[in-house]
Amino acid sequence: MLTLVRYTRTETAILGSLYLNGAFVCYTLENEAKAIPCGMYTVHNSKSPKFKRELPLLTSGKVSASRGIRIHVGNTAKDSQGCVLVGMTREVHLLGGSKLNESKNAETMVTMICRNESNLVIVDNYKQGMTDK
Repeated sequence: MLTLVRYTRTETAILGSLYLNGAFVCYTLENEAKAIPCGMYTVHNSKSPKFKRELPLLTSGKVSASRGIRIHVGNTAKDSQGCVLVGMTREVHLLGGSKLNESKNAETMVTMICRNESNLVIVDNYKQGMTDK
């Protein structure tokens, strides 16, 4: 099972880590204003009309497939319209400006994982003093 643990919330971004069966896969970043709710999601790959390539798509009772919540490349919260961005390294700035790096490598790895993994759970685990909300 894939697990996304959100650990830092800033003014503009939610930062986390993605795990596969407890093993670290990559870092995540979401647009704070457009982040999807915590919970269990079905994830499956399909061709994204916007990105023109195979990407993981998240669905559940909380989020319909038509909303198009994907896991994809991106560096900052401005790169996300509600999707989960992934990167191999990250820079955390609590006052904003946090970013992911090596995003293409992370997207490729997560897309390959999602060919065989169909469940994703998203949980909040904010650390004391690491959130400004």
